[in-house]
Amino acid sequence: MDALDLARRMRWATNFPHVFTIQYPPARDFFRQFYRVDLQPRLPLGLERTLVYLHVPFCEAKCHYCNFAVDVRKDLRVHRSYVEALVRQIQALVDTLPTNTKIPGIDIGGGTPTLLEMPSLEKILLTIRPLLSRSEIEHPLSIETTPRIASAEPEKLVLLRDLGVSRVSVGIQSTNDETLASVNRKAQTSLTDSALQSLVSAGFYRTNADLVFGLPGQTIAHFKEDLARVAASGVDSITTYDCLYRGAGRVLPRKISEFPSMVDYQAFYDVGYEFLRARGYFAQYGSLNFSRHLGESGTSPYFEGRLLRGLPYVGLGSYASSLIGRHWWFAPYGTADYVARIDAGQMLPVLDTYDLPAEERMAKSVLAMLNFGVIHRDYFQQQFGVTLDSAFPSALEALFDRGWLEDYGAFLGVVPGHFAELPQIRALFYSVPGMNWVEEEGKLRLPILSQAS
Repeated sequence: MDALDLARRMRWATNFPHVFTIQYPPARDFFRQFYRVDLQPRLPLGLERTLVYLHVPFCEAKCHYCNFAVDVRKDLRVHRSYVEALVRQIQALVDTLPTNTKIPGIDIGGGTPTLLEMPSLEKILLTIRPLLSRSEIEHPLSIETTPRIASAEPEKLVLLRDLGVSRVSVGIQSTNDETLASVNRKAQTSLTDSALQSLVSAGFYRTNADLVFGLPGQTIAHFKEDLARVAASGVDSITTYDCLYRGAGRVLPRKISEFPSMVDYQAFYDVGYEFLRARGYFAQYGSLNFSRHLGESGTSPYFEGRLLRGLPYVGLGSYASSLIGRHWWFAPYGTADYVARIDAGQMLPVLDTYDLPAEERMAKSVLAMLNFGVIHRDYFQQQFGVTLDSAFPSALEALFDRGWLEDYGAFLGVVPGHFAELPQIRALFYSVPGMNWVEEEGKLRLPILSQAS
């Protein structure tokens, strides 16, 4: 990276910070244009180690900030047919994994997986038991729920606990009813305290609550109240997400000039960072995950393995992604399409597959690690067989010179007070083709780019 390229990256990230998030690439159109291949992955997957993700798309409503694969239909026939397909896919994976394959973590996400009726939940949890027996750790399984379900259906929490779920994460997002209503989350109002009490008292190994900052109309005072109520509950960890107004499917009515500035985001983040640390929740600066247990990342084993350690992962269910070696693929988006393909005997149904060169996988890995406020040298070298310092000498030199990264030996950490510079930090690790694509697309239609998936 020469001086002109460095200046270009800094300029684009400064002027359009919402393009340079933890998501890489900024739009999958880039990968579709350059790296899409006609490849159908098949079982068995000859893996010594893999993470596993199960996607359940059903939700009570589509939140305005969400761009996940969500299905809001409440028809139990739809739910049951999907679960039958997912169980068949899980069983196919169980049957074909080599006997020595280890599973470092399993997540069940969505959507809202606990929206399913109890027999369906039980069926999924019983089917994944053979995967749990292969775990490298004692508590591998995490699932997501909502305040309404945690508050009103405690019998589901008992079922989850009794069938091996170690960690439950509840999407509080905000405790302010007006803020929640503005993003179509009306079912949650006034449930925060009872939901958290029910979750903490259920006896899980770990509990987590999610909060979002930068929502429409949200103030620092609102966010402080959110933090206080959630921290007082005694949950083991708290995840704070910055609400970024980008991504196909997000329907927040925002123009690009109305985005919160990075100074605004830093104000929210710094309040949360200081508040939570003062109450015994630990995190490296820049991390979105705070834990009461020193030495833990504050997230699930699956996400820690995927984002921080860069382990291979297999996604089961509609629109679930998988990354094995060079190949990154996505299952069909729609519920009906996914079920139809499983019924037709396709145990790894694929919508898109990409063959990613090392420079693209390196960029994805570094930006994922920055979700924890760090870039880990050992994990990088384990993935790519080269050192971080040899792969990105110019980027690291520029960031050290600006005082934005600090060298802790095993890892590099974001220097406190520089949350607002994260877009520039991320931009310096983009591949050359990725940065060229951002610039060319941005010159033509930046507002479209900022709304890409």
